[in-house]
Amino acid sequence: MAQRNNPDTSASENENPSRRLNRRMIGIVAAILVIEAAAILFLVNLTGGPTAAQADESPLALLEMADDRIVEVQVLGARLPNAKVGVTYLYDTEVYVQVRKKQEGRVTDHLDQFGNEIKAEISAIWKAADPSHFQEARLETLTRKLLVLLNDRFGNDPETGEPVLEKCVIVMGTGFRM
Repeated sequence: MAQRNNPDTSASENENPSRRLNRRMIGIVAAILVIEAAAILFLVNLTGGPTAAQADESPLALLEMADDRIVEVQVLGARLPNAKVGVTYLYDTEVYVQVRKKQEGRVTDHLDQFGNEIKAEISAIWKAADPSHFQEARLETLTRKLLVLLNDRFGNDPETGEPVLEKCVIVMGTGFRM
């Protein structure tokens, strides 16, 4: 009892030995975690890091790539009739062509100049089409006919000799009976 009242005794002597062991264990675990974190950061900094930026393309090459980009140009947006089954059906139709960006101006100028003539030729293809052509899932027959017609109109690229048009796309709704 004399020891409890004696102010000279230290607090560590009064502590339970299991408490000292717990504090020591927590200190060891914390030290191990700090060492592991430092080792991981060291390895990440040693092995990795951002690579240096390099300019691969010149501005001229970027412009050439922009000219080779494909764009869509609308050729026609109209309701086209077909009366092959004896009853007239109207089809909401949009026709687009895919061309290289460098050819877009040439194609739009030609469409502005000969738009009504092209519309009449497309309408003639629609009027002559068999009803089975409108039932095809991807409208392959009509697309093929329009691509031939439009390739004849736009011709080939004078520089490369390839056709100006890359692809023809038809967007068509279900026919409405008149």
